[in-house]
Amino acid sequence: MRRIIKNSQDLKAAIADLEKKKTIQEEILLNDLHTAYESLKPLNVLKKATSSSTIRNGLLKGAIGLGAGILSKNLILGNAAGFLKKVVANVLEFGVATLVAKNSGKIKEKGTDLLKKMF
Repeated sequence: MRRIIKNSQDLKAAIADLEKKKTIQEEILLNDLHTAYESLKPLNVLKKATSSSTIRNGLLKGAIGLGAGILSKNLILGNAAGFLKKVVANVLEFGVATLVAKNSGKIKEKGTDLLKKMF
């Protein structure tokens, strides 16, 4: 909206309007910045990422696979001293983690059946 300024009173009024507009825009910008800051906090990002059941299941499968890989590596080889043993341990860890992550449904089913038979 263009305003025709004819005298100093019109100029002062236009300046006052622009300063008011500037203050409102600054408040909006600060609110948007605060909202963006809150949404980028790690806990909020994690909450938003895990709100989807597909992502949550994928993360859970990955975590179980990783845990199984690390456990198998430590149980079978322990603290590997040589370079070759460390390489074999890492390959074993990765292989078990991948295997468990891909077949977590079957493993869960077999584990549940086993627990039912035991108790």
